[in-house]
Amino acid sequence: MAFLLLSAACMFQSCKSAYPKTGRASLEKDFMYQYSIIDALMAGVFDGDLTIGQLKNKGDFGIGTFNRVDGELMMNAGLVYRTKFDGSVEEVSDEDSTSAAFIKFFSADTVIILNDKNLTYEKIQQYLSEKLNPNEIYALRIKGRFTTMTTRAEKPAKPPYTSLPEHLKTNQTVFDLKNSEGICNGFLLPPYLARTNVPGFHMHYLANDHKAGGHIFSFTTDSVTIEIDKAKGFTIENNTNAEFKKVNLKPDRGAELKKIE
Repeated sequence: MAFLLLSAACMFQSCKSAYPKTGRASLEKDFMYQYSIIDALMAGVFDGDLTIGQLKNKGDFGIGTFNRVDGELMMNAGLVYRTKFDGSVEEVSDEDSTSAAFIKFFSADTVIILNDKNLTYEKIQQYLSEKLNPNEIYALRIKGRFTTMTTRAEKPAKPPYTSLPEHLKTNQTVFDLKNSEGICNGFLLPPYLARTNVPGFHMHYLANDHKAGGHIFSFTTDSVTIEIDKAKGFTIENNTNAEFKKVNLKPDRGAELKKIE
């Protein structure tokens, strides 16, 4: 696998960042922000009170979902997009709301270019897992032309809500895209964030023409540019919807999460 590493912050060595981030405001911008927790979403807390307009104050990059799990959320360059269950993509208004979102102000510390005719999502995950510290939080943007790209988006749920795995059994659409050029946004998170977020890789796709997207299952490609932004930490805001206070968060839903991710 041929690769070119362009490191602005010397992530893999002991050196000072080329992007000094000082002061409380800058420090907060270098944290991952999340609204609600993954176990609440898994348990069926599908509504939240945070508007997209409010979410944009927390970052300009990220992923998540919407109230009623109405499609897959992707934020890029401060704009929020929804991939719907019919495969269409729309820019979302500030008045819409999210039930779970994971966001950051994105500023790449490191850029890696990978060139290989046999690149896959799994190989890129393995490569990054070997290069990056397993205890750190990373925001990732992967740009390229994808020979194949398999994604999903879900239909909006109707009350009374079931669990997310039950909903997805009959209410998700899988898309098999061919020769699609676009970006993958998401996070690589450490194991200790399990039950609050998705440990490991969690990424969503948006085609450059805004005609396709969704939660990523797999892809193949010949060349990608990977932008990496290491976060200093994370902030969780509890879902303020009344259902969050009622849901049983004692069960460990890790095994269920692996099946749907």
